Amino acid sequence: MLGFIATLTPILISDILNPVLLAGVIFGLGSRRPFLNSTLLLLGWFVTYFAAGILLALGLDAIIDFFKTPRPIDFVVETVLGLLLIGLGVYVARTGQRQKKKKEFDDADTLSAGTSFGIGASINLIGMPFAIPYFAVLGQILKADLDWMGALMVLLIYNLLYVLPFSLLIFIRLIYRQESDVLFKSISDGMERLSGVVMPILLFLLGGALLADAFVFFSTGAPLF
Repeated sequence: MLGFIATLTPILISDILNPVLLAGVIFGLGSRRPFLNSTLLLLGWFVTYFAAGILLALGLDAIIDFFKTPRPIDFVVETVLGLLLIGLGVYVARTGQRQKKKKEFDDADTLSAGTSFGIGASINLIGMPFAIPYFAVLGQILKADLDWMGALMVLLIYNLLYVLPFSLLIFIRLIYRQESDVLFKSISDGMERLSGVVMPILLFLLGGALLADAFVFFSTGAPLF
């Protein structure tokens, strides 16, 4: 058991280094209802990650085989996704430019409970294909040959430990409310302005990578990634 814990600990630490989730929680803490919004955002992430872990564990072998034997239709889908991401990047860039011309509109102040939960779930779903540490954790759990209840408990504890450092930010905001209010608000405002520039770039890069992978496959018969 100690060896199992020792194996999972560095994977957990590397998985926790999630700047996107950190940015989301800070954004929620800078909103008009910081405790509710940040908690629901973190809950949205937790529920999605835990549920995805269960589903992935059930079909991990099939997923591995799927990526070992790519088919042309997979790269047709990849091409469509790449074009959609680039189109979304154009939309986000144009929307950001239009908002700059309007009166100042503070998204953090108008953040709703449902939107907060959705943001947390979306952060998780978008990053899931790149969650290499999580796949490694699932592999270790399956390798340990636990019964279904034991495997479920390990996965639950892993997810709870994951959200613990982000939850500490909420407690800091609760304890040092006056001191941290201005800090979290200024960070949130800065992130909001920065996201209007960074988000389109990330969408263009990710969409371009998918298109490049599909182009190389159709040209050479072997995927780029």
